[in-house]
Amino acid sequence: MTENTIKTTKINNISDECEDIRTITFHLETSSKPKPGQFVMIWVPGIDEIPMSISNYDENGIWEITVKKIGDCTQALFKLKKGDYIGVRGPLGNYFIIPKEKDTRIILVGGGIGLAPLRFLSSELKKKEKEFQFIIGAKKVNELVFVDDPSNYLENHYYCTDDGSFGEKGYTSDIFEKIINEIPLKEYKNLVVYTCGPEIMMLKILNICIKNGIQLFASLERIMRCGCGLCGLCVLDPLGLLVCSDGPIFNRDTLIKIKDFGKKKRDFSGKKIKLGS
Repeated sequence: MTENTIKTTKINNISDECEDIRTITFHLETSSKPKPGQFVMIWVPGIDEIPMSISNYDENGIWEITVKKIGDCTQALFKLKKGDYIGVRGPLGNYFIIPKEKDTRIILVGGGIGLAPLRFLSSELKKKEKEFQFIIGAKKVNELVFVDDPSNYLENHYYCTDDGSFGEKGYTSDIFEKIINEIPLKEYKNLVVYTCGPEIMMLKILNICIKNGIQLFASLERIMRCGCGLCGLCVLDPLGLLVCSDGPIFNRDTLIKIKDFGKKKRDFSGKKIKLGS
């Protein structure tokens, strides 16, 4: 169930996570509680409305979104202070399904701001007493998100940076391959992988999962004007699926059929451009 009405709420707290990334906390009562992987449309009055992943939520109605300063609306969000108001529409979209089977092995793979929905997922896994391994990557140490969270310094958490400034030097896909190579082949059928981050990274994870017959669920990001299937900017070719209403979570078999995955997206005019442009 999703909610598609804007509600205004006051910012309770703002925490800097790393360079140009901060977490905004607010209280909001909705008829449907958000689930890991869902998103909200955040409205900054007089500026714009943009999609944001939910990075945490508790039963008292406290929500968190984690914002990276990359455009006009996010820059406006960075200028807001505790006590200022924002508009929130959601929760929207589908969500990560948490396995019920006890023998399921779970791996989370996140990069950069893609750690936001995986943080929410990891919190829910802990509540359900599910064991998991978490691979966390960034280009360099000052781009690592949630690095000060004490719960992240566990034996099942692995850090890496492209330049080796924190954790292992290399990519999340390298660590992922190391981990699965230590798992007996017969256990691959019980392995579930959740990923979010740069699509080039997720494409590498997808290819490894295809090769080894491993279940995968990825959270995709696209430009959205509406968040409810009207504007069409988040359409995925050639399937015609919309990230806002059919996603943002897609499984391995669907990702295989999306020709643009890891390669192209649409800009605000609807024109296809290469990822990273």
